[in-house]
Amino acid sequence: MAANSAPCGHCNFCVRNRPNLCDDLLFNNGAYAEFIRIPSRIVERNTYELPAHVSYHDAALAEPLACVLKGLDDITYTRGDTAVVIGLGPIGSMFVRMAKVAGLRVIAVGRRKVQTERALALGADEVVITHQTPNAVEAVRALTGGHGAEVVIEAVGKPETWHWSVAMLAKGGTVNFFGGCPADTKVLLDTNLLHYSEITCKASFHHTPDLMRRALEHISRGDITAASFVNSEEPLIRLPEVMQHLMSHNGHLKTAILP
Repeated sequence: MAANSAPCGHCNFCVRNRPNLCDDLLFNNGAYAEFIRIPSRIVERNTYELPAHVSYHDAALAEPLACVLKGLDDITYTRGDTAVVIGLGPIGSMFVRMAKVAGLRVIAVGRRKVQTERALALGADEVVITHQTPNAVEAVRALTGGHGAEVVIEAVGKPETWHWSVAMLAKGGTVNFFGGCPADTKVLLDTNLLHYSEITCKASFHHTPDLMRRALEHISRGDITAASFVNSEEPLIRLPEVMQHLMSHNGHLKTAILP
Protein backbone atom coordinates (compact mmCIF):
# COMPACT_ATOMS: atom_id res chain seq x y z
CA MET A 1 0.00 0.00 0.00
CA ALA A 2 1.43 3.33 -1.08
CA ALA A 3 0.88 6.53 0.89
CA ASN A 4 -0.04 9.71 -0.95
CA SER A 5 3.21 11.56 -0.26
CA ALA A 6 6.86 11.28 0.68
CA PRO A 7 9.30 13.85 2.11
CA CYS A 8 12.67 14.58 0.54
CA GLY A 9 14.69 13.56 3.62
CA HIS A 10 17.31 16.31 3.48
CA CYS A 11 15.66 19.76 3.70
CA ASN A 12 15.69 21.86 6.88
CA PHE A 13 12.39 20.40 8.12
CA CYS A 14 13.29 16.80 7.35
CA VAL A 15 16.59 16.98 9.23
CA ARG A 16 14.67 18.51 12.18
CA ASN A 17 12.33 15.50 12.17
CA ARG A 18 9.35 17.44 10.84
CA PRO A 19 8.99 15.73 7.45
CA ASN A 20 5.29 16.64 7.17
CA LEU A 21 6.50 20.23 6.57
CA CYS A 22 9.09 19.17 3.97
CA ASP A 23 10.00 21.93 1.51
CA ASP A 24 9.75 19.40 -1.31
CA LEU A 25 6.91 17.18 -0.09
CA LEU A 26 6.03 14.99 -3.06
CA PHE A 27 2.30 14.27 -3.42
CA ASN A 28 0.72 11.61 -5.61
CA ASN A 29 -2.88 12.70 -6.07
CA GLY A 30 -5.50 11.24 -8.38
CA ALA A 31 -5.88 7.64 -7.18
CA TYR A 32 -9.40 7.10 -8.54
CA ALA A 33 -8.22 4.87 -11.38
CA GLU A 34 -7.76 1.22 -12.26
CA PHE A 35 -3.99 1.70 -12.35
CA ILE A 36 -1.68 4.32 -10.92
CA ARG A 37 2.06 4.90 -11.25
CA ILE A 38 3.73 5.39 -7.86
CA PRO A 39 6.70 7.82 -7.87
CA SER A 40 9.93 6.14 -6.85
CA ARG A 41 10.39 8.31 -3.75
CA ILE A 42 7.01 7.16 -2.38
CA VAL A 43 7.87 3.54 -3.24
CA GLU A 44 11.13 3.85 -1.31
CA ARG A 45 9.96 5.85 1.70
CA ASN A 46 6.22 5.44 2.19
CA THR A 47 4.96 2.14 0.77
CA TYR A 48 4.06 -0.88 2.90
CA GLU A 49 3.22 -4.55 2.59
CA LEU A 50 -0.17 -5.25 4.11
CA PRO A 51 -0.53 -8.10 6.61
CA ALA A 52 -2.60 -10.91 5.13
CA HIS A 53 -5.50 -10.34 7.53
CA VAL A 54 -5.88 -6.62 6.73
CA SER A 55 -8.55 -5.95 4.11
CA TYR A 56 -8.27 -3.28 1.44
CA HIS A 57 -11.21 -1.47 3.05
CA ASP A 58 -9.38 -1.30 6.39
CA ALA A 59 -6.04 -0.38 4.79
CA ALA A 60 -7.65 2.56 3.00
CA LEU A 61 -8.15 4.21 6.40
CA ALA A 62 -4.41 4.42 7.02
CA GLU A 63 -3.78 7.84 5.45
CA PRO A 64 -6.52 9.78 7.30
CA LEU A 65 -5.73 7.81 10.46
CA ALA A 66 -2.06 8.83 10.21
CA CYS A 67 -3.19 12.46 10.09
CA VAL A 68 -5.32 11.88 13.20
CA LEU A 69 -2.35 10.35 15.01
CA LYS A 70 -0.33 13.45 14.09
CA GLY A 71 -3.05 15.55 15.71
CA LEU A 72 -2.88 13.52 18.91
CA ASP A 73 0.92 13.58 18.94
CA ASP A 74 0.85 17.37 18.77
CA ILE A 75 -1.05 17.81 22.03
CA THR A 76 -0.09 17.17 25.64
CA TYR A 77 -2.32 14.90 27.69
CA THR A 78 -2.33 12.29 30.45
CA ARG A 79 -4.43 9.13 30.56
CA GLY A 80 -7.72 9.97 32.22
CA ASP A 81 -7.78 13.56 30.95
CA THR A 82 -10.92 14.80 29.25
CA ALA A 83 -10.80 15.41 25.50
CA VAL A 84 -13.54 17.20 23.60
CA VAL A 85 -13.86 16.42 19.88
CA ILE A 86 -15.86 19.00 17.93
CA GLY A 87 -17.10 17.70 14.60
CA LEU A 88 -18.09 14.09 13.99
CA GLY A 89 -17.44 13.49 10.34
CA PRO A 90 -14.96 10.75 9.36
CA ILE A 91 -11.92 12.57 10.81
CA GLY A 92 -13.67 13.67 14.01
CA SER A 93 -14.99 10.15 14.49
CA MET A 94 -11.45 8.79 14.11
CA PHE A 95 -10.31 11.25 16.77
CA VAL A 96 -13.03 9.97 19.10
CA ARG A 97 -11.90 6.39 18.61
CA MET A 98 -8.16 7.00 18.92
CA ALA A 99 -8.54 9.35 21.89
CA LYS A 100 -10.42 6.56 23.64
CA VAL A 101 -7.71 4.05 22.69
CA ALA A 102 -5.20 6.51 24.21
CA GLY A 103 -7.05 6.36 27.53
CA LEU A 104 -8.84 9.70 27.45
CA ARG A 105 -12.36 10.50 28.60
CA VAL A 106 -14.07 11.68 25.43
CA ILE A 107 -16.88 14.20 24.99
CA ALA A 108 -18.10 14.22 21.38
CA VAL A 109 -19.77 17.35 20.00
CA GLY A 110 -21.79 16.98 16.80
CA ARG A 111 -24.74 18.49 14.99
CA ARG A 112 -26.96 15.43 14.65
CA LYS A 113 -28.10 12.52 16.79
CA VAL A 114 -26.90 9.98 14.21
CA GLN A 115 -23.38 11.42 14.53
CA THR A 116 -23.36 11.31 18.32
CA GLU A 117 -24.76 7.77 18.32
CA ARG A 118 -21.87 6.73 16.10
CA ALA A 119 -19.46 8.51 18.45
CA LEU A 120 -20.85 6.59 21.42
CA ALA A 121 -20.35 3.34 19.51
CA LEU A 122 -16.72 4.35 18.91
CA GLY A 123 -16.11 4.93 22.62
CA ALA A 124 -17.27 8.46 23.46
CA ASP A 125 -18.24 8.82 27.12
CA GLU A 126 -20.62 11.76 26.71
CA VAL A 127 -22.07 13.63 23.74
CA VAL A 128 -23.42 17.09 23.00
CA ILE A 129 -25.86 17.53 20.11
CA THR A 130 -25.52 21.15 19.03
CA HIS A 131 -28.91 21.28 17.26
CA GLN A 132 -30.53 20.45 20.59
CA THR A 133 -28.25 22.53 22.83
CA PRO A 134 -28.54 26.33 23.13
CA ASN A 135 -24.91 26.73 24.20
CA ALA A 136 -22.39 23.99 23.40
CA VAL A 137 -19.65 25.64 25.47
CA GLU A 138 -21.80 25.71 28.59
CA ALA A 139 -22.87 22.10 27.96
CA VAL A 140 -19.23 20.94 27.85
CA ARG A 141 -18.34 22.92 30.96
CA ALA A 142 -21.29 21.35 32.78
CA LEU A 143 -19.97 17.89 31.85
CA THR A 144 -16.54 18.82 33.24
CA GLY A 145 -17.68 20.22 36.57
CA GLY A 146 -17.29 23.75 35.28
CA HIS A 147 -13.54 23.43 34.75
CA GLY A 148 -13.41 22.68 31.04
CA ALA A 149 -11.45 19.98 29.22
CA GLU A 150 -7.70 19.40 29.22
CA VAL A 151 -7.81 18.82 25.45
CA VAL A 152 -10.09 20.12 22.70
CA ILE A 153 -9.79 18.97 19.10
CA GLU A 154 -11.58 21.08 16.51
CA ALA A 155 -12.38 18.94 13.46
CA VAL A 156 -14.83 21.22 11.65
CA GLY A 157 -12.88 24.12 10.21
CA LYS A 158 -15.15 27.07 11.05
CA PRO A 159 -14.29 30.25 12.99
CA GLU A 160 -17.27 29.65 15.29
CA THR A 161 -16.02 26.25 16.41
CA TRP A 162 -12.45 27.55 16.72
CA HIS A 163 -13.84 30.03 19.26
CA TRP A 164 -15.79 27.26 21.01
CA SER A 165 -12.59 25.22 21.30
CA VAL A 166 -10.76 27.84 23.32
CA ALA A 167 -13.79 28.56 25.51
CA MET A 168 -14.16 24.84 26.33
CA LEU A 169 -10.59 24.46 27.62
CA ALA A 170 -9.54 24.13 31.24
CA LYS A 171 -6.64 26.19 32.56
CA GLY A 172 -3.40 24.85 31.14
CA GLY A 173 -5.30 23.01 28.41
CA THR A 174 -4.36 22.45 24.78
CA VAL A 175 -6.47 23.01 21.70
CA ASN A 176 -5.67 21.50 18.32
CA PHE A 177 -7.21 23.51 15.48
CA PHE A 178 -7.20 20.46 13.24
CA GLY A 179 -10.03 21.60 10.98
CA GLY A 180 -8.62 24.00 8.41
CA CYS A 181 -10.81 27.04 7.78
CA PRO A 182 -11.28 28.47 4.26
CA ALA A 183 -8.48 30.63 2.86
CA ASP A 184 -8.28 34.20 4.18
CA THR A 185 -10.35 33.29 7.26
CA LYS A 186 -9.46 35.16 10.43
CA VAL A 187 -10.42 34.57 14.06
CA LEU A 188 -10.26 36.80 17.13
CA LEU A 189 -9.15 35.07 20.32
CA ASP A 190 -9.36 36.41 23.87
CA THR A 191 -5.75 37.25 24.69
CA ASN A 192 -6.54 37.58 28.39
CA LEU A 193 -7.89 34.03 28.43
CA LEU A 194 -4.94 32.65 26.45
CA HIS A 195 -2.37 34.35 28.67
CA TYR A 196 -3.72 33.96 32.18
CA SER A 197 -5.06 30.42 31.67
CA GLU A 198 -1.81 29.32 29.97
CA ILE A 199 -3.69 27.88 27.02
CA THR A 200 -1.68 26.17 24.28
CA CYS A 201 -2.89 26.51 20.69
CA LYS A 202 -1.71 23.94 18.16
CA ALA A 203 -2.49 22.97 14.59
CA SER A 204 -1.52 19.83 12.69
CA PHE A 205 -0.82 19.21 9.02
CA HIS A 206 -0.64 15.95 7.09
CA HIS A 207 1.35 12.88 8.24
CA THR A 208 4.80 11.26 8.11
CA PRO A 209 6.11 7.83 7.09
CA ASP A 210 6.44 6.92 10.78
CA LEU A 211 2.80 7.83 11.37
CA MET A 212 1.72 5.77 8.37
CA ARG A 213 3.46 2.75 9.90
CA ARG A 214 1.78 3.41 13.25
CA ALA A 215 -1.60 3.80 11.56
CA LEU A 216 -1.22 0.42 9.90
CA GLU A 217 -0.24 -1.11 13.25
CA HIS A 218 -3.45 0.21 14.82
CA ILE A 219 -5.45 -1.14 11.89
CA SER A 220 -3.67 -4.51 12.06
CA ARG A 221 -4.53 -4.78 15.78
CA GLY A 222 -8.16 -3.95 15.12
CA ASP A 223 -8.10 -0.70 17.10
CA ILE A 224 -10.03 0.84 14.23
CA THR A 225 -11.91 -0.85 11.37
CA ALA A 226 -13.60 0.15 8.15
CA ALA A 227 -16.90 -1.23 9.45
CA SER A 228 -17.27 1.95 11.53
CA PHE A 229 -16.56 4.33 8.64
CA VAL A 230 -17.38 2.78 5.27
CA ASN A 231 -21.13 2.66 4.80
CA SER A 232 -21.33 2.21 1.04
CA GLU A 233 -19.56 0.55 -1.89
CA GLU A 234 -19.63 1.68 -5.52
CA PRO A 235 -17.75 0.73 -8.70
CA LEU A 236 -15.26 3.20 -10.18
CA ILE A 237 -17.61 3.97 -13.07
CA ARG A 238 -20.08 5.57 -10.63
CA LEU A 239 -17.54 7.95 -9.10
CA PRO A 240 -19.18 11.14 -10.49
CA GLU A 241 -22.51 10.21 -8.89
CA VAL A 242 -20.78 9.39 -5.60
CA MET A 243 -19.04 12.77 -5.55
CA GLN A 244 -22.31 14.55 -6.30
CA HIS A 245 -23.96 12.67 -3.44
CA LEU A 246 -21.18 13.65 -1.04
CA MET A 247 -21.62 17.31 -1.97
CA SER A 248 -25.33 17.28 -1.22
CA HIS A 249 -25.65 14.95 1.79
CA ASN A 250 -24.13 16.07 5.09
CA GLY A 251 -23.41 13.36 7.62
CA HIS A 252 -22.30 10.76 5.09
CA LEU A 253 -19.15 8.87 6.02
CA LYS A 254 -17.04 7.00 3.47
CA THR A 255 -17.79 5.11 0.25
CA ALA A 256 -15.42 2.38 -0.88
CA ILE A 257 -14.64 2.82 -4.60
CA LEU A 258 -13.91 -0.57 -6.13
CA PRO A 259 -12.03 -0.46 -9.47
